[in-house]
Amino acid sequence: MKGIKLKISKPTDKLPAGSSKLFGNPDVWNGFEWPYIEENGEKYDLTFMCQIDCAEAEGFDESGLLPKTGILYFFYDLDTMPEVPDEKSAWVLWYNGELSALHEMILTDEDGNSLAFSEQKIDFEASDADDKSAHLLLGDMTQSCDFINNRLPLLRIGSLETEDAEIRFKDDGWLCFYIEKEKLGAHDFSEVKAAQI
Repeated sequence: MKGIKLKISKPTDKLPAGSSKLFGNPDVWNGFEWPYIEENGEKYDLTFMCQIDCAEAEGFDESGLLPKTGILYFFYDLDTMPEVPDEKSAWVLWYNGELSALHEMILTDEDGNSLAFSEQKIDFEASDADDKSAHLLLGDMTQSCDFINNRLPLLRIGSLETEDAEIRFKDDGWLCFYIEKEKLGAHDFSEVKAAQI
């Protein structure tokens, strides 16, 4: 699998619940708990990075390892942006229930203002693994990563700018979510790690 290019664009209207998107607010199910890290007894919410409609991506998945249904959610510690692989700084969740049950969840500050960057629509197209024109690349099963126990790159998010967000990863590089091949095949996302490359 050479990866699936995820092209982002500003939507003209509010995206329907369950749509593939970068930033914005996640569309979640009843009982969802926002991922967080805990330090010195304090809880810090992770940043919602994107959600992927697996049914949309399925037609581009040459490996057959990605889920064919449901929604994948990616969260990351965008406040401290740790450079070393860390299972606490990244969370990936998979929901495989009824999409009609999803609803938007909004985190706000003390004044009730949304903490999210504006949502960006995601469209899919086939991609070469070395394609640097895409801000996002889903999957890249042609490569493993020796420094993180031969895990596969599940999602790469490049340094980018939108109308209200400017994110720079290491050396204008990428944030990469890594997963063990066996766990990906079993759709077990409980031990995904993230690193800047």
